Amino acid sequence: MKKISLLVFFIFLAVPVQSAEQQSYGIEKLSSNLYAAIAKPSSSATSNAFFLIGDKQVIAGGAHMTERATRDLLEAIKATTDKPLRYFIMPHHHPGYTSVDFYFPKTVDIVMTYPVWQSLQKEVLAFPNEALLYSEGLTMKVGGESIILTNMGKAHAQGDTLVYFPEEKTLFTSDLLYVNSVGYMGEGHMEDWILALEFMGQLALDKIIPGFGPVSKVAAIDEFKKFYKSFLSEVIKHIEAGDSLEKTKKEFNLPQYRQYYGYDQLLELNIERAFRNLTETGLAR
Repeated sequence: MKKISLLVFFIFLAVPVQSAEQQSYGIEKLSSNLYAAIAKPSSSATSNAFFLIGDKQVIAGGAHMTERATRDLLEAIKATTDKPLRYFIMPHHHPGYTSVDFYFPKTVDIVMTYPVWQSLQKEVLAFPNEALLYSEGLTMKVGGESIILTNMGKAHAQGDTLVYFPEEKTLFTSDLLYVNSVGYMGEGHMEDWILALEFMGQLALDKIIPGFGPVSKVAAIDEFKKFYKSFLSEVIKHIEAGDSLEKTKKEFNLPQYRQYYGYDQLLELNIERAFRNLTETGLAR
């Protein structure tokens, strides 16, 4: 018993004690007032976020905001500026995830597309914040900075928002774009997602804050698009061969992307979504 106690003691010493500071994001300064909040692996944050500091207030954005991730983002903002968070841009929401997206102070207004609002209205929890809804697009001015919001319709989910900072030539894609990751396609609309990627490639960009992965250059769009098309081509090959979903999942293989984050954990779910969506829309027969 004494040996076990000593072992537990030394293990405890070997594990670093977490500080009181936020643990969900690594904060990266992109300009004098724009910051990327990059989700740390195995943390409460599963998707990247951002915040922009204006003359009087802060605007932030992100998805899948668990209570801990929300608190950690607020802590990161507080550690950077004494200006209050005024608006939070919610780029999408997945129905059924009632444990996320409800933890901001009531002084914060949530900006979202109308389809995202409709999705939230179906949730069990009541939405506690004031909401600013938009249809096709919305431009916000923060100090000398413009923030251009574009509703991409249905792509990764219903009513996806792209957040573009034209003066910084920076784009926040949320989960419309992943870097070195297979991502989550559980609500994806395959053809529309490709069109969204094509749209991103037409913007004047120096930097991209993806939904997951590091801040990247514009080449990340082509890299993810290449993976995405390879993924869809493999699914379509099985559908056109008359294979069942189960056979497709069993035989599916993209060895050139096996090193991508989430390959073993998410690929089967993504295959199922793509198989059903491509079959239902007639894009593959």
